[in-house]
Amino acid sequence: MCFHPWGAEDFPLFASLHGDPEVQYFLQKGEPPWDEAFLRAKFEGFRDDYAAHGWTKFKVTDQQGAFLGRAGFGWFPATGEVELGYSFMRAFWGHGYATEAASALLDWIYRTKPLDHVIGFAVAEHAASRRVLEKVGMTFTGIRDVDAIPNAFYRHTRPA
Repeated sequence: MCFHPWGAEDFPLFASLHGDPEVQYFLQKGEPPWDEAFLRAKFEGFRDDYAAHGWTKFKVTDQQGAFLGRAGFGWFPATGEVELGYSFMRAFWGHGYATEAASALLDWIYRTKPLDHVIGFAVAEHAASRRVLEKVGMTFTGIRDVDAIPNAFYRHTRPA
């Protein structure tokens, strides 16, 4: 698995990921997929994060260069904490990519940034995504609404 900053030419990949209603279901709880203007703003935000911080929700590919999805870090505005997040193309669900990505990214962020913890969250009913957060050593901290959707929150503390 490889992590890449997004290039301008990658927008169609990003749009294909987030244009899938099943991929979007647990990001938006059944709302329609994001429109192109929102997608472009989100995409440019990921590019801006990388330029400003050296991290983002990276483009994820396999070793042969096939696009798998996105995974990485962002700011959680409600608390100002760094948040781990991931979203993969439906064809790659259930193959361990999210767990592999989350584990590698946590290792990387603590080696490169002076953070004492990272948070993660998933729609409360999304058992598979919650399992990923638990498998990588995150501790459940409670249920909170994000955009009126109940989400399970987790915290990962920098290893000693």
